[in-house]
Amino acid sequence: MSDYSVAVYSAQECKFYSSSKTANLADLSAPRNAPLPDSQQLDAIHNSLKNDQEFACSRVIILVPDAWLSVSQHRVDHLIPSSLRPLAALSYAVETTFSPPDSLLFSYQYEALSAQQSQLAVYACSSGWAEQLSLPFLSISKTCLLMPIGQWEAISPRKRSWLSCSLRALSLYQPEKQKRLKTRRLCWYLVVLSLLLHSSASAYFFFLEQESKYAQAERQAIQATQSAWSSSHDSNEFSASVLGLIQALPMSARLGYFESEDQRAFLKMTLPAKDLALLLVVWRQHNSDWRWEVEQKPHHLASPLAQKEVVDVSIKVFKSE
Repeated sequence: MSDYSVAVYSAQECKFYSSSKTANLADLSAPRNAPLPDSQQLDAIHNSLKNDQEFACSRVIILVPDAWLSVSQHRVDHLIPSSLRPLAALSYAVETTFSPPDSLLFSYQYEALSAQQSQLAVYACSSGWAEQLSLPFLSISKTCLLMPIGQWEAISPRKRSWLSCSLRALSLYQPEKQKRLKTRRLCWYLVVLSLLLHSSASAYFFFLEQESKYAQAERQAIQATQSAWSSSHDSNEFSASVLGLIQALPMSARLGYFESEDQRAFLKMTLPAKDLALLLVVWRQHNSDWRWEVEQKPHHLASPLAQKEVVDVSIKVFKSE
């Protein structure tokens, strides 16, 4: 579930938006600086929420006016590493609220002003005050985030995902949070890498399997052609000699067609160009009285993984009278 509901506090009410899209259209300039309500006003706001029949959600972000929190701006004469920013923000929050760190919720905005200067905006409140603001939502929502309106407005409306908001929401100091985020991100990277490797291996295995089936089918066709030719033609010296050449073809050659009649023969095959050149030299040396007509062209179905030039060749052989 990618969407969530949004509740916006003001001094008089708490407006509830059923989705983040509708909340993005709301004008929060007035609620942002709303005065802090007393206990009776806060109870009245909570009672109005209980009476609202449409008040239901599974995940909710509770937006609180900045004026209801301790907000402080701190300019630092150096850049703060990302791993130390939560601890620095907590230190400033403790100084401004005079509260112990274990009972303090805070969030921050960091901005590098120059190469030697940065600024840290810190939002903080006590855990007791956070519980009061979250009280009406705890019974009907599985997960609640308490967030300053200033932090909400600092995020672009198109980037207000649940994850990005959770990073800016008020929370207790969690020193292991960054490590958990890095570990989770690394796990996702490993999962994606594993999927890519398995997909590539499966595709390559499928390609090899298809090539093997194709070679097996061609070999069976060659054997069937030879058997049919042998059974339907009377053997003679010339035909037997040509057939002997065919049967001695290297494994790299694939015979596509063969025909022999009287004193001439015709064959088509596919093989690497270097192997063809060697074959023709040997054949012509051993059969110098034969006449050869050779036509070759690049093989149009050559595999992109092949390292050798493959050609289709047509050979006509005539025995001189």
